[in-house]
Parts: sequence; structure tokens; C-alpha cells
Amino acid sequence: MKKIVLFLLLLFISFDGLYAKDYIFIDNNFPKSKKKALVILNGVGDSKKYRKIQLEYFKDNGMDVFIPDYKQRSSLDESLYKFSVFYDEHEIDSYKEVNFMCYIVGGYILNRYIEINGKKNIKKIIYDRSPIQERAAIIGVNKLPFLTKIKFGQLVFDFSKIKLNPLKDDDGLEIGVIIENQATRLMRAFEKISYKYGPYSFDINKIEKNYDDYFHTWLDHDLMYKRFDVIGSEILYFYKNGKFTKQAKRNKYNWDPFKKIRL
Repeated sequence: MKKIVLFLLLLFISFDGLYAKDYIFIDNNFPKSKKKALVILNGVGDSKKYRKIQLEYFKDNGMDVFIPDYKQRSSLDESLYKFSVFYDEHEIDSYKEVNFMCYIVGGYILNRYIEINGKKNIKKIIYDRSPIQERAAIIGVNKLPFLTKIKFGQLVFDFSKIKLNPLKDDDGLEIGVIIENQATRLMRAFEKISYKYGPYSFDINKIEKNYDDYFHTWLDHDLMYKRFDVIGSEILYFYKNGKFTKQAKRNKYNWDPFKKIRL
């Protein structure tokens, strides 16, 4: 019963991502052909609050910023269509260079978009990956299907069935990966259940085959949307250099990822 109450609270109080709006910053002093763009594709844990934090952090770093409201309750396919329309309407393919920051579902959508439309002017991609959080969808669908359907619609059901595959062709792209090393409050509540789906691996080669660099972070998935004091400088460094700093942590944290830790 405690787990169900916790799940309800987290679903209906904390997250409002499926009802958020586009957040955009454009520097109109220069034409698109002379500028870089940053597109942030958030995941299911998105919210208006998080988008405001993201826009505030990234908007004064030499890139126009686009955080689209692309996720659709009806399906992953409709979400892909919504993102495609957004990309065209804002003429993002007119920029000199486009960089992406993708949170789990966002990475899946971007990869499908590229497979269908090509890389265009996309140059750098950072994927946020979480071996633990990526099981949230299947747990929600299998253990609390009614509540999951009410909150997220078909979207999470679709996502629970797919596999996060790397791009078939990553030529011309510089790809970075941030690996979360801590479980969210929600996943801590379902720790025993989550292990029934198999052991966890934090090995970069099992998470993403196409990568130029990566690092491990102590942040959980919820904190990844707002703690840019922890990860922001690494993200910006990658967009400038195609790699993370020498100080970035390339080894996983030696701890139980289901215990709450704040560094």
C-alpha cells in the first residue's frame, strides 16, 4: 500500500511534463546560418519547472535553445510526429550546427528522427542514460497499469516495449553519454521488483555502442533536470570540444545505487 501511495503522489503532484509548453530562446541579432542551436528532448519526468531551469542555464551560452513540448499521450509515434513538425516549423535545419541533449525517451525519439530524416546539420548529441530509471516504464505498466495509463496514456506503454538501440550510422556525429548512478525515490520504492528484470550494468559499452566520451554522475534522474551546478559545465564543454573534461568521472560509483546519497 505504501508503494501505491508513493506512486500516486509522484505521478499526480510532482510531474506535469505532459502538459508543459515549448520553451525557446532565440538571439535575433544573428541569422540562423551563423548560429548554433541546442535542442533539449526531455523525458517522461519533465516539468514546467525543470524547463525553466534548463532554459535559464543554457540560454546565454552561445546557442539558441529549443525545449519542445513533443511528448503525446497517444503514442510514441505521435510524439515523433510532433517533434518533426516542431523541427520544421522552427527551421532548425537552417542553423550552422545543432546540438542535442536527450533524456531517455528523448534519445529514442531523436534516433528515430535521424534514421528517417538523416543527420542534416546535427553535430553533437548527449544522451542521458540510467540503467535503473529505464525500467520505470515496464514496472509501471506491469504493476500499476491503470494509474500509469491515467497519468501518461499510451506513451509509457509504448516505451515499455521498445529497446534503446544505437544509431545505425553515427558518422559525422560526436556523441557523449551521461550515466546516472543513483535511483530516484520512485525506483527505490520498487527496488526488489526492479531486480527481477535482471542485473544492472553500468558498463558504457552495454549502454551505448556509439560514443566518443562519457562520464558517471551521482545524480538520479529527477536531479538530472535541474542540477546543472553538477553537470552543466561538462555538458557545455562537450558542445565546444566533442569530449568531456579530463576530470569527468569515467568509473562508476562504488556504492549501492538504491541508497539515497547527496554529494
